[in-house]
Amino acid sequence: MSSGTVYLHDEPAALRFEIRGPLDETLAREILAVAATALSIRNGRDLVIDLRRAAAVDARITADLSSRFGAGVRMLAREDQLEPLAAAAQRTPQPAGEERLPPLRRIGCALLRRLRPGCACQQCEPRRVWSF
Repeated sequence: MSSGTVYLHDEPAALRFEIRGPLDETLAREILAVAATALSIRNGRDLVIDLRRAAAVDARITADLSSRFGAGVRMLAREDQLEPLAAAAQRTPQPAGEERLPPLRRIGCALLRRLRPGCACQQCEPRRVWSF
């Protein structure tokens, strides 16, 4: 299994590490190295680890990242990832809002609902995002 990828997003309110692919020990070490380098540009902003696009997440690694960063980090997760991750990190999850669908997907879902009345696929519904 190959390691995932981490993308650093320098946003006005936070430094967000977006995880794509599996979160394993190799990627966790990379996140720690990038975070140490990014401290110079952090300037008091939040540190966010975004797990919403992670293919597989090891709860043990999430707990390790949470303990190394301490209270200075927030993690974002999908609803299906939430229970084991929040328990491992020993944090209480809070709703972080709904993730908006891209405009083309909204149009496609609207057409699909007209063609198939009663369609309630998860693609058409906004996704719940949790922060812990």
